[in-house]
Amino acid sequence: MKKNPPIRFVKSQIINSIANHNITLIELEKAGKINSTEFLAQSFPANAIQTIDNAIANSIDLFNSKELSNEN
Repeated sequence: MKKNPPIRFVKSQIINSIANHNITLIELEKAGKINSTEFLAQSFPANAIQTIDNAIANSIDLFNSKELSNEN
């Protein structure tokens, strides 16, 4: 049986993917392969990590509240 990864691991992978994506775009822009408009269109916003972190926390709270209501 496969186990689900811990939430902390999932969050770290999401953060790494966002950072790597944006770093790659910065490198492409510096190399002249994309312009600033393309960079802005393709990059994650500065608050993406916080938004995803909040969504995960809210999902956990929602799941736990439903679990508690199902136990009663």
